[in-house]
Parts: sequence; C-alpha cells; structure tokens
Amino acid sequence: MLRVVSAALRGAARAANTNMTNSIANFTYNSITNYTQYRGFGALSTIIQKWATVGPVQHKTLLNHVTKNCPPMPVQPVNIPVRTVIKFSLTKGKRKTVKAVIKRFYRLNWGIWIRTKSGRHKHLWRKSAARKKRLREHVFVNATQSSLLDKMVTKYWRRPRFYVDDPYNPYHNREEFFITRKKPLP
Repeated sequence: MLRVVSAALRGAARAANTNMTNSIANFTYNSITNYTQYRGFGALSTIIQKWATVGPVQHKTLLNHVTKNCPPMPVQPVNIPVRTVIKFSLTKGKRKTVKAVIKRFYRLNWGIWIRTKSGRHKHLWRKSAARKKRLREHVFVNATQSSLLDKMVTKYWRRPRFYVDDPYNPYHNREEFFITRKKPLP
C-alpha cells in the first residue's frame, strides 16, 4: 500500500496495472493534496470550498496533479476560546475586568498570582493520598502570565484586599526578597 501511495505521489503510477490499486492511489492522493491545499489557504478556505462545489471543474492542486470532480474534504472550524479585554465599554467607556481571571486566579498583595492545580476534583479514587495532597496546593503563575493577568483586570483588583480571617494572610508579604520587602534590613 505504501509503495502504491508513494508511486502515486511521484506520478509514476500512471500505468494501469489494476483498476483497484489506481483507484485507491488516486483517492488517497486526491484527499491528501486537497487537504493540504485547503489548509494552506487559511481564511480563504471557505471561499475556495465554495468555488470547488460550483460544478464539474478540474482542480490543480499544490503538486500540479489535476483532479476531476472530487468533492473537497470538509475543513473543520477551529473554535479557539477568546478572553479578550474590553478596553472601552459601551456604557461608560471604561476598561472592563475579564471575569474568568477573577474566578480562576487570586492575586497576592506583592503582585504574584496564584492558582490551584488542574484536575484536583477529578478521578480522586484512582489517585494516591500524596498526589491528592499535592493537588490541594496552590502554585504561582510565571512572570509573563502574571503581567498578562494584571492587564486583564482593572485597578480595583490590583489593589490589596483585606478580608476577615484571610487564609492567605501569611503569604501577602514577601520580606525575604529585596524588591518586595517592606521592612528595612537590620
């Protein structure tokens, strides 16, 4: 099968040995080249697909092989989750906070954001006790993510927040690092 496909890709399998191998090779070749062609066009792929379904038209693919009356392979739409910042709201023209950031992350007073580990509630029956303990811990996001999260929230959420019996109270100050230190060294 691989020899037939590779021969079809090189254009050497034009000799009609058997109808079965040629039909398999042509089908495999056409589907591969059409898929490559549509993937290469990007945003224009829907326009090209509409042109392809107009009627019996010969297509010239990327490898200069003429295809006749082949239905194009459907390109699956890619749904990318987008959490963009609204820079100017319609009502007051102000910047808005991305609510997903507030729901998933927590900002400590010295500027770092923390999050919980993923999968901490799933399939607990198969995880060991030590792994479940590690999943209950919080982790820091890196500096790039922290600056990105700072841009996604407003000043209100970047200010220090004070709660009664805050469990994160010991972590809000970082005295061992010279940039975040509040008290002078003795």
